[in-house]
Amino acid sequence: MKRIVQQSIFLIFISLNLQAQEVNILDFGADPSGKFENSDLINILVDSLSTSGGGTVYVPKGKYLLNDAIILKSNISLKGENSNETIFFRDSVKGGWSISKAQGLITTNPAAANHNIHVSHVQVNGNFKKKASRGKAGIALRNCSKSSIKDVQTFNTWHGVAFYDFKGDDSQNIIDRVISTNAHTFTSKDNSGRPRGILSVDPGSKILNSKSFNAGTGFYAYGKNITLEGNHAEGWFEDNGYYLIVDNLTVKNCSAKGGPSPEKGYGSGFAIGYKKGALIENNLAENCDNYGFRIHVPQSNTKLINNRAIGCGNGFGIETASHPYPEVSSDIYMEGNLAQNSGIHGFLFRQMENSQVLNNKAINGNQRMLTLSTRGAIALKDYLKNNTFSNNICEDNQNKKTQLYGLYDFSVNDIKSASKKGKNNKIKHKSKSGKDVF
Repeated sequence: MKRIVQQSIFLIFISLNLQAQEVNILDFGADPSGKFENSDLINILVDSLSTSGGGTVYVPKGKYLLNDAIILKSNISLKGENSNETIFFRDSVKGGWSISKAQGLITTNPAAANHNIHVSHVQVNGNFKKKASRGKAGIALRNCSKSSIKDVQTFNTWHGVAFYDFKGDDSQNIIDRVISTNAHTFTSKDNSGRPRGILSVDPGSKILNSKSFNAGTGFYAYGKNITLEGNHAEGWFEDNGYYLIVDNLTVKNCSAKGGPSPEKGYGSGFAIGYKKGALIENNLAENCDNYGFRIHVPQSNTKLINNRAIGCGNGFGIETASHPYPEVSSDIYMEGNLAQNSGIHGFLFRQMENSQVLNNKAINGNQRMLTLSTRGAIALKDYLKNNTFSNNICEDNQNKKTQLYGLYDFSVNDIKSASKKGKNNKIKHKSKSGKDVF
């Protein structure tokens, strides 16, 4: 294959002298059979198009072996025929991947400011085993702006697809209609970063209409001004369906399914943490062992509207594990949310102030049965101040009741410390079933 590449170099540099053109890699000796290596040839095509102003590298249907990364450059599009039939793959035994420094099978040089790069209609299979080390991402576009990853499938990778390392304020990057399956390997044995199906830490990016199956974490976002809409996470095994640490975050019409049943789910569906400004609307968390929707202190200025948590440990709650008081979440607004068949609480509140919880429903909670520390379909615990809880519904319509308490304020009987007791909270509530204590 090297001989074919060498013979093609002269022809490539002569023929690629027009801007914004499309070249077919088969015209330059690429091998679609899966037997011979293609990364050298494709990188020569990328370099040549880049020199002449940019263009499209078209990859017809076939299986294309990569012994090293494809390094894309500004104004280059890599386009396949479709994501079922244009397949890039790494040989799990042969090739130079054990020493390659590239972090993805398809990637960019992070030392350069890359722009207008697009990858579409391809499949990438890293062939990395679950929880192995020295993994690579499927597609990792680094330090990019105005770029996109669309209509793509990835299998057996570190991250499935990712945008990161952008240095500016508004990347305008887009991930759309991506399916990541088995983002399940690690970069090193002790690497603390979870393998993530779909990831962006670039400000101003969007993740749309995409799916992640069997990843460490389904979706991960960090930074500011990031939008997720129309996505689905399922079967994650290390962390959460969505782990989102973003100032000015928007999450709409997304879903997370931890497992086929509440007992077989893992982690939280949506973990929203540590930042300010979020709109979480019309999302579904199902069969998550921990929380359906977990808000990490000191997340603030956040709205949760018309979301559903079905069969989760806690439907909705404030998580304080690494942020003890005096840190609090403030200006949380929750309305129209439903927690159903929760293992413990439908709604759990603590370390929260100046917030409103209005017109939410907790139905058939306490599925793991009731103890002193877990009573209440809606539970108010420590360090709550100046909050309003109004017109929420607690109901148990099962033949065998599990939800013995409706709204339970632990300040009444169980919190002895004056500093921990709730202060100036306004509560208007009457459960349809179960005792109320407030």
